[in-house]
Amino acid sequence: MWWENERGTVVVLVAAALTFLLGLAALVVDGGGLLLARERLANAVDAAALAGVQFLPGDPSGAVQTALDYARLNGADPTRVAAEVEPDGRTLTVRASQPVPFFLARVLGLEKGEVKARAKARVGAPEAVFGVVPLGIPDQPLVFGRLYVLKVGGGAGQQGNFGALALGGRGAKVYESNLAQGYQGWLKIGDVVETEPGNMSGPTVCGIEARIRGHESCTWNRHDPGCPRLVIVPVYRPTALAGRDEVEIVGFAAFFIEKVAGRGNECCVTGYFLEHLTQAGRGMNGRDYGLRTAKLIE
Repeated sequence: MWWENERGTVVVLVAAALTFLLGLAALVVDGGGLLLARERLANAVDAAALAGVQFLPGDPSGAVQTALDYARLNGADPTRVAAEVEPDGRTLTVRASQPVPFFLARVLGLEKGEVKARAKARVGAPEAVFGVVPLGIPDQPLVFGRLYVLKVGGGAGQQGNFGALALGGRGAKVYESNLAQGYQGWLKIGDVVETEPGNMSGPTVCGIEARIRGHESCTWNRHDPGCPRLVIVPVYRPTALAGRDEVEIVGFAAFFIEKVAGRGNECCVTGYFLEHLTQAGRGMNGRDYGLRTAKLIE
């Protein structure tokens, strides 16, 4: 009869409506689950890439293993993670995937979905650095772990220059503040800065001792990343200096302050040359003196 036909039509419409509503619910619930899983996986591979790239360019295998370890620690399935160093030796790519079980979508015959994530990090020498100390060294071959004189004593200077730079102003007070706290500004490759002539024994001792005080147990090969004895100095183009002169910055290098020795005209500062990854750098295409910065590029 006609009402039976109408009843059948209503049943079909209700079933269609329920299917549609279930599909919408599945889209919200299971789709949201996919987005959340994708975000977590992306965070895991980002952290893995940044952790691993710190070992480049010197230790590619260490970079890969560290990336895999960090991905696992951040919840990624180790059987679904891959890491590789790019041919340039300075870029690390991490890829991962993860199955995501569905809940409401199972009624529609969909058991699970899959999310994928990729991160690429690169390490390079900074083109600009914030917070350097006012001690410059001429461009020269540098050996990691070797002790260098960063500020020479009397008799070893060059026409009144002993290795000090005038950053942000002239004079002993500015120089001492920059030694103790770092120059509160950016320097970049190509900048021309003034030298700070004179031995300035007192400001040198006070500035360096402020960095060493409380960190006497640190050594050049065993120290906290934030140890103030770890400093960044400008590397300048070698030139004959006379009095207050100018030098051109060609790069930046990291040193661990060993000590300040001597008094009066014999005051000198020594430090060990280190490889170091800094967060106070900009750019990645500077000359490589062992000081590097890393960032995600993809």
